[in-house]
Amino acid sequence: MTKLDYVISKEDLDALDAMRLSSDPCLVIIILDIKACTAKIEKSYKKADLPAGSNALEEFKKLAHNESEFQNAPCVSVFCYDTENKLSGAAKQVIGACKWVPDTAPGRSKMVYTSAWNSIKQELTKTHISTSNMFEASDWDDVDDKIQKL
Repeated sequence: MTKLDYVISKEDLDALDAMRLSSDPCLVIIILDIKACTAKIEKSYKKADLPAGSNALEEFKKLAHNESEFQNAPCVSVFCYDTENKLSGAAKQVIGACKWVPDTAPGRSKMVYTSAWNSIKQELTKTHISTSNMFEASDWDDVDDKIQKL
């Protein structure tokens, strides 16, 4: 398969860098424009946009299970996640990125997102998001397993 070098616009990279620095927005959904070979922020959620008691990962889960959103469509989700340091137990926040490609997505979309994942990861590292916090998932059990390792 041909390697696809997708790029993220400077404006979107700036928004992702702001996310890393201030945790707001706390969730962004990136989709690929196959014809232009670009990745763009399709949706962005600020903390104030989330329902009371909710967090970015829960909102992404709702989108991933919503038939009119991403239940059958791939995307890349970048989110703030509260966790704890495994050695000290101190609270910490990480920025994670998930390539979401559900099993029910069309075959062509699966292939495009899989082929583009390395270039998207390279683009995300421009905003100092750690590649160790980036993972792939096709169902919510995958996400839960990967989140535990962040």
